[in-house]
Amino acid sequence: MFRKSSPDDFDLVIEGVGNFSFARRTMRDEMKIQVEYARFIDGVTPTDWLRAVAGWLSVLNVLTVRAPEGWDTEAMDPLDDDTYSKMLKVYTALVTQERSFRGIVSEGSKAQG
Repeated sequence: MFRKSSPDDFDLVIEGVGNFSFARRTMRDEMKIQVEYARFIDGVTPTDWLRAVAGWLSVLNVLTVRAPEGWDTEAMDPLDDDTYSKMLKVYTALVTQERSFRGIVSEGSKAQG
C-alpha cells in the first residue's frame, strides 16, 4: 500500500493522528503526484473542495512510507468531518517539514535581504 522506504525518509509525529514516515520529494515523485491528482479530478474542472482534497490525497498517497495502524485514505469515511481535519493536519505537517528542508525564507527575511 505504501512506498518502499529509503535512507532519505523522515519521520513525523502528528498529534492526534500518529507516527508517519515520508519520502523526501523528488522530481519523479512530483510527476507521480500530478498523475494521481489528474486521476482524482477525472478530467473535470475541479471545485475548490475537489482541488484541495485531491491535492492532499495525491501528495499523501505518493509520499507516505509508513503510517499509523488503520490509516488508509481509501477506507476513510467521506461523510465524517474528522476525516478531512486529519488529512489536512497530516498534509500540513508534511509540507511544513518539506519547506524546512529546502530553506524557504519567510517574507520578512526576503525584505531584509
